[in-house]
Amino acid sequence: MNRSAHRFPFLRAMDDPGHIQNVKNPKYVELLITTKLEGIDVVPQAVYFLSFAAIGVPLCINTMLTRPLPEPATSVLLLVLGLISYHVPVTFPSNVQFHPGFPLLMGALYCHGCGAANLVIMPSTLLHVFTRNHGLFNCFFNVGQFALCICAAETVGFHLGWEPGAPATATDLLPISLMMLTFDLLNVLFVSVSRSIENKEPWKKCFIKLLYTDRKAVLPQRTFLTVVSMLLSSHMGDIAFVIVFIGVISLRFQNAFQRELLEKTEEAETDLLTGVYNIRYLQKWLNTKCKAATGAEGVCSFIFADVDGLKTINDEYGHEIGNKLLIHVARLLLANVRSKDRVVRYGGDEFVIAFPGIGLPQSTAAAMRILQASDSAPFSVNGAEVDFGISIGVASWPEHGETVFDVIRIADRAMYVAKRSGGNRVQSAADL
Repeated sequence: MNRSAHRFPFLRAMDDPGHIQNVKNPKYVELLITTKLEGIDVVPQAVYFLSFAAIGVPLCINTMLTRPLPEPATSVLLLVLGLISYHVPVTFPSNVQFHPGFPLLMGALYCHGCGAANLVIMPSTLLHVFTRNHGLFNCFFNVGQFALCICAAETVGFHLGWEPGAPATATDLLPISLMMLTFDLLNVLFVSVSRSIENKEPWKKCFIKLLYTDRKAVLPQRTFLTVVSMLLSSHMGDIAFVIVFIGVISLRFQNAFQRELLEKTEEAETDLLTGVYNIRYLQKWLNTKCKAATGAEGVCSFIFADVDGLKTINDEYGHEIGNKLLIHVARLLLANVRSKDRVVRYGGDEFVIAFPGIGLPQSTAAAMRILQASDSAPFSVNGAEVDFGISIGVASWPEHGETVFDVIRIADRAMYVAKRSGGNRVQSAADL
């Protein structure tokens, strides 16, 4: 009993907050072409780009010359806010990004018309040649596709009775929604064709991925901000643009803080060597998540695993090789459990695996599967296989203890029985 208390200090104090989340490369909501026009796809991509540039660039120039622009002060404001907004993306904790420029663009379109919307996005798009190393083909395509999107959204608004500068009422929610939807659908349509060519994927798959899958986490916030921008701009003018810009930029700083906090929490709850959860995470999970994770089944099983032969390997090959063996074992464990199971490095050469919702027979089968996997995936040093084993104890709650902590102790005891019996085997708590 004393040994277990020493080996499980978290049984006395378990109040650490936080959770793990993998950090991934961010996905963008506003879609711009960024392909480098390389390889065998250069011809169809180039033709596609030039087609949009040939149609959209003259359209953009024509609207800028023939459509009324806002007053000079408003035009400068939209130009400056657009240049900043399309270079300062907001990253949500879900790793999806969108630019503050979209709410501003739609607000400018609704309040002042097509020319004002072009002021928000076109200079920034052309500036990407220097600021983001986008090629000229990319930038001219983006100018063309955005010009078409803006004009299409404006046309939809006109057909629904919208007039630039008229204060919005509740009945204007329909044209506002359809103008925004028109711009979005065309933007995704134009870009998805190029992505389909570049990635050699079916167009429909690219379209759905870009329209919804990649950005579903931020669509509600983005839609809300855009609608608010369009409504406010029709009543408040320049002040509305500044308010929306400040609001979205504030959201950027808030989300940056949340992402930093999330990353620090992940570091605090992840074993730095193996990348699996550490004892801190297990502390929290057992106290706050375990009961919910067991579901209606009301059971949870545990494996307590110990690497056989690590000390010998450390003595013979050095601790660096021993660390590589621990990484090898951790990957082996992860590959042979479900996504909902929790693999934890308790310390040294010991690992704990929690199996929520399954009983002793299934967890014992998982333990046997792990041993079989270790035999089929040997550990080698400089091309030579190095012998190692895994001693595993298995126990289940509530079958083998009143609390999950009791069950982990029993699994620990079963592991020692397996090790004393020669190691590299599974010992069930039912046979103790």
